[in-house]
Amino acid sequence: ARFVAHDSTWRPWGQLGYSVKTGMPAFDHVFNLPIFEHLSRNPEAAAVFDDAMSSISTREARATSEAYDFKGVETLMDVAGGHGLLLATVLRRHKTMRAVLFDLPHVAAGAAATFARAGITGRVRIESGDFFKELPSGADAIIMKHIVHDWDDDSATRILQACHRALGRRGKVLIVDPVVPHGNAPHYGKLLDLEMLVLTPRGRERTKAEFVKLLRGAGFRLSRVIATDSPLSIVEAVKA
Repeated sequence: ARFVAHDSTWRPWGQLGYSVKTGMPAFDHVFNLPIFEHLSRNPEAAAVFDDAMSSISTREARATSEAYDFKGVETLMDVAGGHGLLLATVLRRHKTMRAVLFDLPHVAAGAAATFARAGITGRVRIESGDFFKELPSGADAIIMKHIVHDWDDDSATRILQACHRALGRRGKVLIVDPVVPHGNAPHYGKLLDLEMLVLTPRGRERTKAEFVKLLRGAGFRLSRVIATDSPLSIVEAVKA
């Protein structure tokens, strides 16, 4: 509720017509900055955003950890993992797994408290940097929840290429986002697609066919789509 009513959400949604007419983010139109740059400069707005993402993640993290068989994943890296709720949820179910949380410095700083509360501090390494450039190596799988959908195809491809470089030959990437179905029936992913249009740097939700094309451009092959007990699916891909 704080996030939806906050200026950083409410005011751009008030300019939905601008985004519909131009295809450009209303957020940039209102604040003269892209959303993630704005958040990096405004700690109060960033705190509201980060807390909202953790709140939303509560159900989604449980659904993701229950739906996917992490057998064989000794080290899992969550790229842009925020305050670490997803990793904490997965690691509580898989007692021998280790993990890496990677995010921007001002975001990753909030993860330590999450891991301390979960009693998994010794099993997680927190690193920060720019996911467009380089990611830490050594993980068996990379997971990204509500990350790829923040970006247009070119930017998302660059993130996935960084994942490709960081993973070994048998590494997997797990994209946790809605997969938009065909037809005009209501679907959470379609509402979220409008959210991406208004707020993000031309982000979007994608169909299965669009994920296939996106992954192929980064050197991956989509292996399967796994439904979860939430509006999200797990798009699993391996190196092509």
